[in-house]
Amino acid sequence: MKLEAINHIPKSHMAYAFDANTMHIILQTAKNDVKSVKLLLGDPFEWHFKDGKYVWSGDSLTNNEMKLKYTTELFDYYFISIKTITTRSKYSFIINDGFEDYFYGCRDLVKLTTENKNSYVSNLFGYFNYPYINEGDLIDSPSWAKDIVWYQIFPDRFSRDDDNFYLKEQEYFKATDLNDYFFGGTIKGITKRIPYLKELGITGIYFTPIFKSVSSHKYDISDYYEIDPSFGSKEDLGVMIKECHKNNIKVMLDAVFNHCGFDHPYFQDVVKNKRDSMYWDCFFIEDDNFINFKLDEKGYPIYKHLNIKPNYRTFAFTPMMPKWNTDNPIAEEYLLDVATYWIKEYDIDGWRLDVSNEVSHRFWRKFKEAVRNIKHDFYILGENWDDSTPWLRGDQFDAVMNYEVAYPIWQYFGRDKSMLNISIYSFIYKINKLLVSYPENIAVNMFNMIGSHDTSRILQKCSNNPNLVKLAYTFLLSFGGSPALYYGDEVGLSQLEDKDPRQPMIWDHRQDLSMYNFFKNMIKLRKENTEFKQVELNWLENSQNVLIYNKGSIYFFLNNNEDSKTIDLPDNLIGKNVVDLFENHDLQLNLQLEIEGYEFKILKN
Repeated sequence: MKLEAINHIPKSHMAYAFDANTMHIILQTAKNDVKSVKLLLGDPFEWHFKDGKYVWSGDSLTNNEMKLKYTTELFDYYFISIKTITTRSKYSFIINDGFEDYFYGCRDLVKLTTENKNSYVSNLFGYFNYPYINEGDLIDSPSWAKDIVWYQIFPDRFSRDDDNFYLKEQEYFKATDLNDYFFGGTIKGITKRIPYLKELGITGIYFTPIFKSVSSHKYDISDYYEIDPSFGSKEDLGVMIKECHKNNIKVMLDAVFNHCGFDHPYFQDVVKNKRDSMYWDCFFIEDDNFINFKLDEKGYPIYKHLNIKPNYRTFAFTPMMPKWNTDNPIAEEYLLDVATYWIKEYDIDGWRLDVSNEVSHRFWRKFKEAVRNIKHDFYILGENWDDSTPWLRGDQFDAVMNYEVAYPIWQYFGRDKSMLNISIYSFIYKINKLLVSYPENIAVNMFNMIGSHDTSRILQKCSNNPNLVKLAYTFLLSFGGSPALYYGDEVGLSQLEDKDPRQPMIWDHRQDLSMYNFFKNMIKLRKENTEFKQVELNWLENSQNVLIYNKGSIYFFLNNNEDSKTIDLPDNLIGKNVVDLFENHDLQLNLQLEIEGYEFKILKN
């Protein structure tokens, strides 16, 4: 047995309180190296008198068999959900390789013998410890988060409130710098599209920034308390939010608390007064001569194509976005007041936190406390592109934008030549690794997406093949957590030669209605069938590059091949009369199932 592969981390994603009385415990072993794993668990203070001596309660719990749940290229992961005797738990593992038993605890990994077994199994000093399940430490994410279907809107490009939409669109496509072009989307324009979103099945909208800024993307904010005039007014926002809530749609705004705009009053005061400014320490400034570039007639940096590294910290190396020092009391108070203002005054339901992994954990802990004191079921979403365990321990975020599910989807279903394609087995292993990386009570809240304003469009990644997009979204919409659509994906919106994924939404005959109907139907199925939302999935025989998995009584077949495939059915589907959920009809199965190229089937047993 490869002892060096065995791993467990207490009080982590491998040992956590699922609820006030339940522990979830995971053990890692080398792939195909172990025959069985049993868990010893009990309260360290619970002893009873038996046969003339005191015996620890855990000694009688040797039959807690752990289940082999997921496998990756290198490792197997064993799992158990177990009720605790009390809120205190000491535990260890008995690992069998088919020949011998090994004891694994916090201090030892040893082969058990007749001589040493009692010394290890009965000695709690060598056991892992989960000292106490404090209810205040339990995951307290809003109950509604796991049921949301999100829709991301880039406000400038979504919908205007006048009749000049198509004229502006033609002007947009002739522009030389598409990122800086102002299309003219408004809050009123969004409000008039709420019936469209409700019909599609959307239950939550995430807006990129809407606050006052000189750019079209608004990530360089000059006034956090004002709506950018190009979008409309606070009154417009209030009307839109009320209309969303009336239609059971949650509203999440974008909080840019890592940095602000160059023209923010605090930073401009520093530009003018340097160290004499009361806001000097609200930013990270190297020296008095921190403006090491020319300014234009409006006082903005002239920096494009000059490879400038500013003498103050910024987002990336962009002079237009000076970085906040969130440990400074003035900056902290200001940003926390902004965070609570829009909740108190406009009843928003969530904040998406831009560049959240570059802001201190200390600030995010205070942020969570502040917003939850205003609204107890408020949703906090971080923009993290990698494994985000340090932010997802219950004290900071409810979820992150789950690029960890986007990457393997792009690589497996996509046909982007700039990205390495992966095999069906690599895809499964990457998804399995994700499934053991986050606690289940975190995974249900994750914001699962395969496209955003920061990525190329999924249709382009799939070589403009709508059937591949449908396969990618079939997997996403059947994956545990909350799926998110990037505006326009549902009608086949692509992009110009990998230049701009933020192009205007299409509202005319160019909409791909087949794609729209696919999304509408899939969202409906997700709402009607709770199995779609569950985190755990079971992979079945995945030969011929046909992805097959089931969640409860529902079986998914995704043919990622250009040509049709005839596959052998799982034993418990052979000869069964099932329901084809997507096509909405009964289907009598035989021994095999034929699936057309780039086709999917969703069958309910």
